[in-house]
Amino acid sequence: QMFKGPDQDIEFIYTAPSTAVCGQPLDTGGKKEYLIAGKSEGNGKMHITLCDLVATWDSLSTTQKKSLNQRYQMGCECKV
Repeated sequence: QMFKGPDQDIEFIYTAPSTAVCGQPLDTGGKKEYLIAGKSEGNGKMHITLCDLVATWDSLSTTQKKSLNQRYQMGCECKV
């Protein structure tokens, strides 16, 4: 689910190969869901670094999840 971003889906997320060069370690086995904020190129690609927000969905509090799913779009004219 995309909360805010381009009109098209993100198909690829790129990051450096290790944290030593600002890469974000992600579980690519398909078992985890993430909340990710990064730089979108608008062509289905996104780049993330250690400076971007990356959190597992399970690590978010109930309030954070509710805020993203229900409250975020209140008073917003943007695509949510």
